Amino acid sequence: MGIPFFYHTDFASYDFGPSHPFQGSRFDRFMQELAERFPAVFARLDIMQPQPAGNELLELVHDRSYIDRVIALEKRRGYLSVDTQLLPGSIDAARLIVGASTAAAREALRTGLALGFGGLHHAGPDYGEGFCIFNDVAVAAAALLKDGKDRILILDTDAHQGNGTMDVFIEDPRVLFISLHQDPRTLYPGRGYADEVGEGAGKGYTVNIPMPTLSGGSMYDLALDEIVFPLIDAFKPEIIIRNGGSDPLYTDTLTNLGLTLDDLSRLMRRIAEKAKAANVPLVDLFLSGYGPYVTEGWLAILRGTLGESFELSLPEQMKFIPPEDRARIERVTRAMIEYLRANLRPYWSIF
Repeated sequence: MGIPFFYHTDFASYDFGPSHPFQGSRFDRFMQELAERFPAVFARLDIMQPQPAGNELLELVHDRSYIDRVIALEKRRGYLSVDTQLLPGSIDAARLIVGASTAAAREALRTGLALGFGGLHHAGPDYGEGFCIFNDVAVAAAALLKDGKDRILILDTDAHQGNGTMDVFIEDPRVLFISLHQDPRTLYPGRGYADEVGEGAGKGYTVNIPMPTLSGGSMYDLALDEIVFPLIDAFKPEIIIRNGGSDPLYTDTLTNLGLTLDDLSRLMRRIAEKAKAANVPLVDLFLSGYGPYVTEGWLAILRGTLGESFELSLPEQMKFIPPEDRARIERVTRAMIEYLRANLRPYWSIF
């Protein structure tokens, strides 16, 4: 059998208009590029068609009043936030994405690895923003909790911190939420500082790793080795739900993290290898990314997760970073990690 990959042509309706940085054409474009340029890799995938999430599934995370408000707003092309307008068809597409991510998570438990388009992590229990209507990542995790799982790791590598996912599980010790994202002082949503570690019974189970701008791949390696992988070993998750798209790339038009295609592939490869070594099922979801090279970034993600070695390149040269700036970035990153370890120490003996 091939590797399950959940996709539907109607994902294209998840679209915010021709001048918006998120357009629904990205999904079909990626599938076409993958099939034409790397047919052997495409042949490894078992394309599965998801079913849309009904209200019962959405209500595992979202308030019914919020769902009703979303439906009413779509009818008049209203806005959830200044950047998130509800256009005709967008709710149906969002339901499909939620259904796909939930199905992928359940399939990963059966097969060990499943893939899909997902990561609408800015939608919370009673709000939507940041191009996110319903939170597919949180719904997938909540569905697994309902199925009887009680140790779920959500690893969010999107450049933007997953505030919606964090809010859903901020008091729940059954879900370890780890977010690697650009320093919230420099990027939306302005949340995800290293001292935000959860609330109530969930203290210690929210882990925010705010990366300095222009971090690059070596600083991501440091964060994995010092924080993420030790937590995986200690928490012993029953599944890892990783989400995050191409926006850590140096070419992204909304962010400034400075990863190359090879850096992005290496990040995904290391996560997939860690999951395999720990015998933990992995569901890998990607959806975000902005600018002209989203497809290349997604291909880099797939290359890393699947352990492939096909060639990728970008036409834009990366900005030169002087050695003294690199040294400063490393100092800042190490200081952040030590501060985070101190914040987590009361809850995790490994720190």
